Amino acid sequence: MRVLGNPIIDGRIGCQNYLIEMTIGEYYDISQNILKNNEYQRRRVKSSSTVYSLLKGDLKQGCIMPAIVLALAQDIKPNEDVTKVIQDNKDSIIILDGLQRSYTIRDLVKEVYGNLVDDEKYLLNFPLRVELYTGINKFGILYRMLTYNTGQTQMSTRHQIEIIYSDYIDREQNGIKFIREIDDASPRKLGEYKFRDVVDGFTSYLERDYLSIERIDILNSIKSLQELTKEDPKAELFDVFINCYHGLVAKIEQQNHGWIPDVERLNVERAFAPTIISTFNKSQSLTGFGAAMGKLIDQGIYKNIMQAKEKIDASALYDVADGMDLFVMKMDIVRKNAKKIGNDQRLFFYHFYRGLLAADADSFMNFKSAVEYAARQYERETM
Repeated sequence: MRVLGNPIIDGRIGCQNYLIEMTIGEYYDISQNILKNNEYQRRRVKSSSTVYSLLKGDLKQGCIMPAIVLALAQDIKPNEDVTKVIQDNKDSIIILDGLQRSYTIRDLVKEVYGNLVDDEKYLLNFPLRVELYTGINKFGILYRMLTYNTGQTQMSTRHQIEIIYSDYIDREQNGIKFIREIDDASPRKLGEYKFRDVVDGFTSYLERDYLSIERIDILNSIKSLQELTKEDPKAELFDVFINCYHGLVAKIEQQNHGWIPDVERLNVERAFAPTIISTFNKSQSLTGFGAAMGKLIDQGIYKNIMQAKEKIDASALYDVADGMDLFVMKMDIVRKNAKKIGNDQRLFFYHFYRGLLAADADSFMNFKSAVEYAARQYERETM
């Protein structure tokens, strides 16, 4: 493994890019940690098997594979041994471009070893070009993933966010705990959220669209990220996003005065959720919040999400109990009239947060007024 020349500075995302030559065998050793440790990254696209089986055959004939692009958050200091840094941080490397090619290399190496084809062992020493971004934060990783991801096998913005922020799953910070789908558990306590739902919300924040969860639209995603450079491109926006949301939910919970939905008193068939916590740990709420917060920033109400968080944290919240009663009644109307219940609920939450968090509006931090605002906007758009 050797570094080819000096690193180049990527001025767009503020990090270094190294060009490295390594053997297929060396890359196989590195990539196994990536494919094994990241449950989101290791998904394989079945539809591409024919194309990559051809590539595997080409490699046996000495085909030059396009460079694989990797990312590492760690900075590399001048005169530091880049190859040693790579070996010492294999578990932290992310594949930006070349995931399916990495699977092809894995298959090729296993075939060579498994069949004991001695006359093909030379393939393990065949050279491979790799680009390595170092000192890159998660914003830069997402931006570069989107710009590279323009080939046949595209991933949604949401899937890429899952890959980049999957390390958040196994840590608890600031009273926030993420639950994975495979854990087969539901969030029940303040601060517990399904990781998938938070990714939904953050995707909606990036794309300013509460319905864009699964959309594969690279150009629009890049434009969304370009808008985010008006904020702080070095900030860990995912952190700020979930802490802003969680701070608001905690404030709502503190002001609920023991509220629970009384369906008989409110004359509704059913409540949207049985508690405050279960109301606001759902994807519908997180996506509505994300899209609304993005729109408020675009409108200049806030400079960035950190400023919004500081404003929300410093402001008192009013009329939660009465507002939750009204919320239950209005959401029951949504349920009865919706063509697509999940989408309509997201629309209602979107307008609710637009009203609740708009610092220049009369409904700012007034829960009941925000519900009334959401109901009016929802009726205008759907009835």
